[in-house]
Amino acid sequence: MKKLLLVFISIFLTTSLFAQKPTLLFYCGITMVKPMLKISKIIEKKYNCKINILQGGSGDLYKSLKYAQKGDLYLPGSASYRKKHLKEGLLLDKVYVGYNQAAIFVQKGNPLHIKSLDRLLDDKVATMLCDPKSGSIGKQTKKVLIAYKGEQFYEDAFDRTLEVGTDSRNINSALREKIVDMAVNWRASGYFDDNKKYIDIIDINEKYAPKKKLEINLLKFSQHPKIAKAFMKYASSLKGQQIMREYGFIK
Repeated sequence: MKKLLLVFISIFLTTSLFAQKPTLLFYCGITMVKPMLKISKIIEKKYNCKINILQGGSGDLYKSLKYAQKGDLYLPGSASYRKKHLKEGLLLDKVYVGYNQAAIFVQKGNPLHIKSLDRLLDDKVATMLCDPKSGSIGKQTKKVLIAYKGEQFYEDAFDRTLEVGTDSRNINSALREKIVDMAVNWRASGYFDDNKKYIDIIDINEKYAPKKKLEINLLKFSQHPKIAKAFMKYASSLKGQQIMREYGFIK
């Protein structure tokens, strides 16, 4: 994944040298891409610019922007990434745009009558969990399972999972294709048009799965900070919040 991201960045940097209009690079966690694309089109029209969105797992994206030292905005799947990396000095201003919350995802109609995380240990249920070192949902899944029934429960759930995913998109694809019966994923992604016909959502008690803030970060090496800040301002405005609400990131 990291190599693919770096190849994309290299292509972006080469082509942007010849661009007529300002071109921004936005590192965006996969789950938030749809609303960010919608906001991007508004900003592109208003400022006569181009915004290229590089999507991936939040951890992989940070490694890529740190290596490349290029880009304008970073939106990980949890504010914990800002807290973890703030001391490195690459993340400047931030704005709150919504939240993520982990939930149980099952096949449409819930044919196996799954109601709780306990079914992750049921041999009759094919499960998929995300790698904690890759996407933000993997990191959050680990916290949720440990909070729910401890370290051993978390380890047992991962030991018997049919497949370990890399990000939220990877997990939803496995559910749509009926490879697995159950997964843990970011709640909002289950409401996307390409997922909601195939997936049902079962909420997890908030004491185990708290809401996780989503924050857009301005990058230290942004070449177009004025436009980047305008994007941030719009995303956090009432109009931007309405777009986030349409995609399930604000109730």
